[in-house]
Amino acid sequence: MRAERIRPVTSRPDPWHQAFGEGLLTVDQNGQVSEPPQSGDTLADIRNIFVFDFEMSGPNPRVHELLDLGAVLAELRPGLPEANSYGSRVRPLRIGTANRGALRIVGYTAKEWRGAPDLEPVARKFFELGEAALPAGWGIGQDVRFMRELLQLLEIDWPFAPVILDIQQLAKARLEGPDSPVDRFNLGHVADRLGLGRLGEHSALADAYAAYDVLVKLLGPAESDEFGP
Repeated sequence: MRAERIRPVTSRPDPWHQAFGEGLLTVDQNGQVSEPPQSGDTLADIRNIFVFDFEMSGPNPRVHELLDLGAVLAELRPGLPEANSYGSRVRPLRIGTANRGALRIVGYTAKEWRGAPDLEPVARKFFELGEAALPAGWGIGQDVRFMRELLQLLEIDWPFAPVILDIQQLAKARLEGPDSPVDRFNLGHVADRLGLGRLGEHSALADAYAAYDVLVKLLGPAESDEFGP
């Protein structure tokens, strides 16, 4: 008699892992990014998402420095309701190493940055707000490199979830195609083509809000049923 085949018991995949899948990458305790997470329950215990943006004086985290940072903390439930936000300019210590083009983009002037606080208290408040959340951003790779350098400076282990979400990669997976209204994937263009208003450009908090709004739009109300009550 032929034995009946036993089917393995499988749990229902975590809906957030399915929703974010194309943009997810794993991160170790030092902030080193690696391959996409394999487990479907990677996000099961995460309660918040932390959409952030950095504006820097240039591309090299060992030469250049943060000038502005911003973040939006949202609940990881349908609609991603906003819970908190934070933004601050940062007083530069070595502006002489700055890339002039980067300064123009950020809008840096000595007058505008007069009175900006030092990096350490700003960074500690930033990390405290996002603790244990899923960090997310637009083209997040360079921001994570600066974050890793900052964590080493403050002697802090990676304080977030062990995964990150690149919203730009998620947008490409969702929107790329011949019939898409989006034909290039910079944040401002995508936000405009999706009909989203913006607070401005190249302010860290404004860009964090723009990335957050794009993410909410990408998920859309149609996916709410996937998440249950």
